[in-house]
Amino acid sequence: MQQPERNVGHASPSVQSGPASFVPPSPPPSPSSDNLRQHMLRHTGKDYKCGLPGCPTILRTESELKAHRALIHESVADLRKFQCDQCSYAAKRKTQLHRHQTLHKIPSRNELFSCTHKGCNFSTRFNSHLKRHVRLHTGIKPYACPHCNYASNNIENLRKHVLSTSLHSGKTIYQCEKCKNYGTNFSKELRAHLMEIHSEEFPTPTAAKNYVAGIFSSQ
Repeated sequence: MQQPERNVGHASPSVQSGPASFVPPSPPPSPSSDNLRQHMLRHTGKDYKCGLPGCPTILRTESELKAHRALIHESVADLRKFQCDQCSYAAKRKTQLHRHQTLHKIPSRNELFSCTHKGCNFSTRFNSHLKRHVRLHTGIKPYACPHCNYASNNIENLRKHVLSTSLHSGKTIYQCEKCKNYGTNFSKELRAHLMEIHSEEFPTPTAAKNYVAGIFSSQ
């Protein structure tokens, strides 16, 4: 007797074959325009060279370059409009000129800031200089190296430590704590960077100046 035919190796028409449907994951939320712009700067690099004699600075945007030249190279292109009448010095602001002109005057005793430590005869025209001098007596060293445990009582010694030794080759004195990828040896350049890249947090020069001034506590 002839056997009935069997469906060998064939799926039943009622059963669907093939891989399970794939549901792609949701895309990550798009970053804000400011964050995306800041991120993209990491890929583009630094293409804007200062170009002024003796300055090796290279920046990332044209506006950073303009801010750098205005803050660092103040003697360029009529930026120093206030001329001293006793020497060749010229200042960008009247307050700078007035401060300079005190150097031409012989101060009276009442105009000097004097050290009060016993046996010390130090005196100066400027209170900031007196504060720096007093640290020699107190031993306070507020200018700490960001790369090691070195500390100094003035910014000049810290600058020499970072830039003039082989201990921290390629390192900088100031590092932006907001984006971690910007460093400079000039406080003015850091202020310009904060206002350019982090303008929401530092919308004014005063805000940037106060932040940078707080990096090293002037004890």
